[in-house]
Amino acid sequence: MSVCVKKYLLNSGFYMPAVGLGTWQGQVGSTAATEMRDTIIYALQKGYRHIDTAAVYGVEEIVGEAIRMSGVPRSEIFLVTKLHSAHHARVEEAFLESMKRLNCEYIDLYLMHWPQALTHDGKPTKTPTPPETWLSMEALKKKYPDLVRSLGVSNFSEKTMDELLKVATIVPATNQVEVHPMLPQHDLVKYMNEKGIITTCYSPLGQYVPAILKNPRVLELAEKYNVTAAQVVLAWEVSRDLVVIPKSTNRERIMQNITYPELAPEDIAFFNDFYKPPGMHRRLCQINGGTPTGHDIVMGWTYEELGWEPFTVEE
Repeated sequence: MSVCVKKYLLNSGFYMPAVGLGTWQGQVGSTAATEMRDTIIYALQKGYRHIDTAAVYGVEEIVGEAIRMSGVPRSEIFLVTKLHSAHHARVEEAFLESMKRLNCEYIDLYLMHWPQALTHDGKPTKTPTPPETWLSMEALKKKYPDLVRSLGVSNFSEKTMDELLKVATIVPATNQVEVHPMLPQHDLVKYMNEKGIITTCYSPLGQYVPAILKNPRVLELAEKYNVTAAQVVLAWEVSRDLVVIPKSTNRERIMQNITYPELAPEDIAFFNDFYKPPGMHRRLCQINGGTPTGHDIVMGWTYEELGWEPFTVEE
């Protein structure tokens, strides 16, 4: 097996590598942030060409520093960052602040991190609406075409995407959502494909839940292909023409996460149906608590408002 070099052509005309390195959970000034910088440098020097970050992660400075220190030409790197939910009313200013922190010439893909907006002190607000925020992002793209190459969204459902597309003159290039064997998002991926929108998977390993990586059949497949359980899962996602952005600071896993076997059709089918047994269809993303009965609150929005199907979240 060799390093995955698969790329997808976005509707914006740019190519996006199928595998990226996630940077969530770093903190500026912490040991973890320094470790993240060294991780990014190592990953880029070993063949990664896609780095995913966000304003809310607080590590844009670290990401930019790592890119500059890596020795890899900026033109070879696909850099993603995201608009903070508290900045929906100040898109241009927020983007320019990210640009300053990253200090990397331009951003390949700028995402609306969540459809819902927050006030400056983190409280939910209904204004601006997701379509209004998107129009501000379109204005940004038109004003700074050399600084932001593609626009996209994250955590959008068919419902929220339909609302956005009613006003959009630029179709989002990607939609970054939770995808893993327990939440394959078959219908959403199909919908996005029909709209010409690439799906990126966050938490592609299901946040390392034992139900996935210690599943007996998954372990059998790992042995069959002489790889780890995580590599088998990521191979299934890439086989679906999805983008994956696993995060790790372990150098051995970093290389494993970009090196996959080609799965047999019957093994792809197994993962496609992985979620079907009772209790296996789960959404791991629960912010601000909630109940497993459909009344979950995610940054002030119910699952119904988000267009998300309710799931039982088990320990």
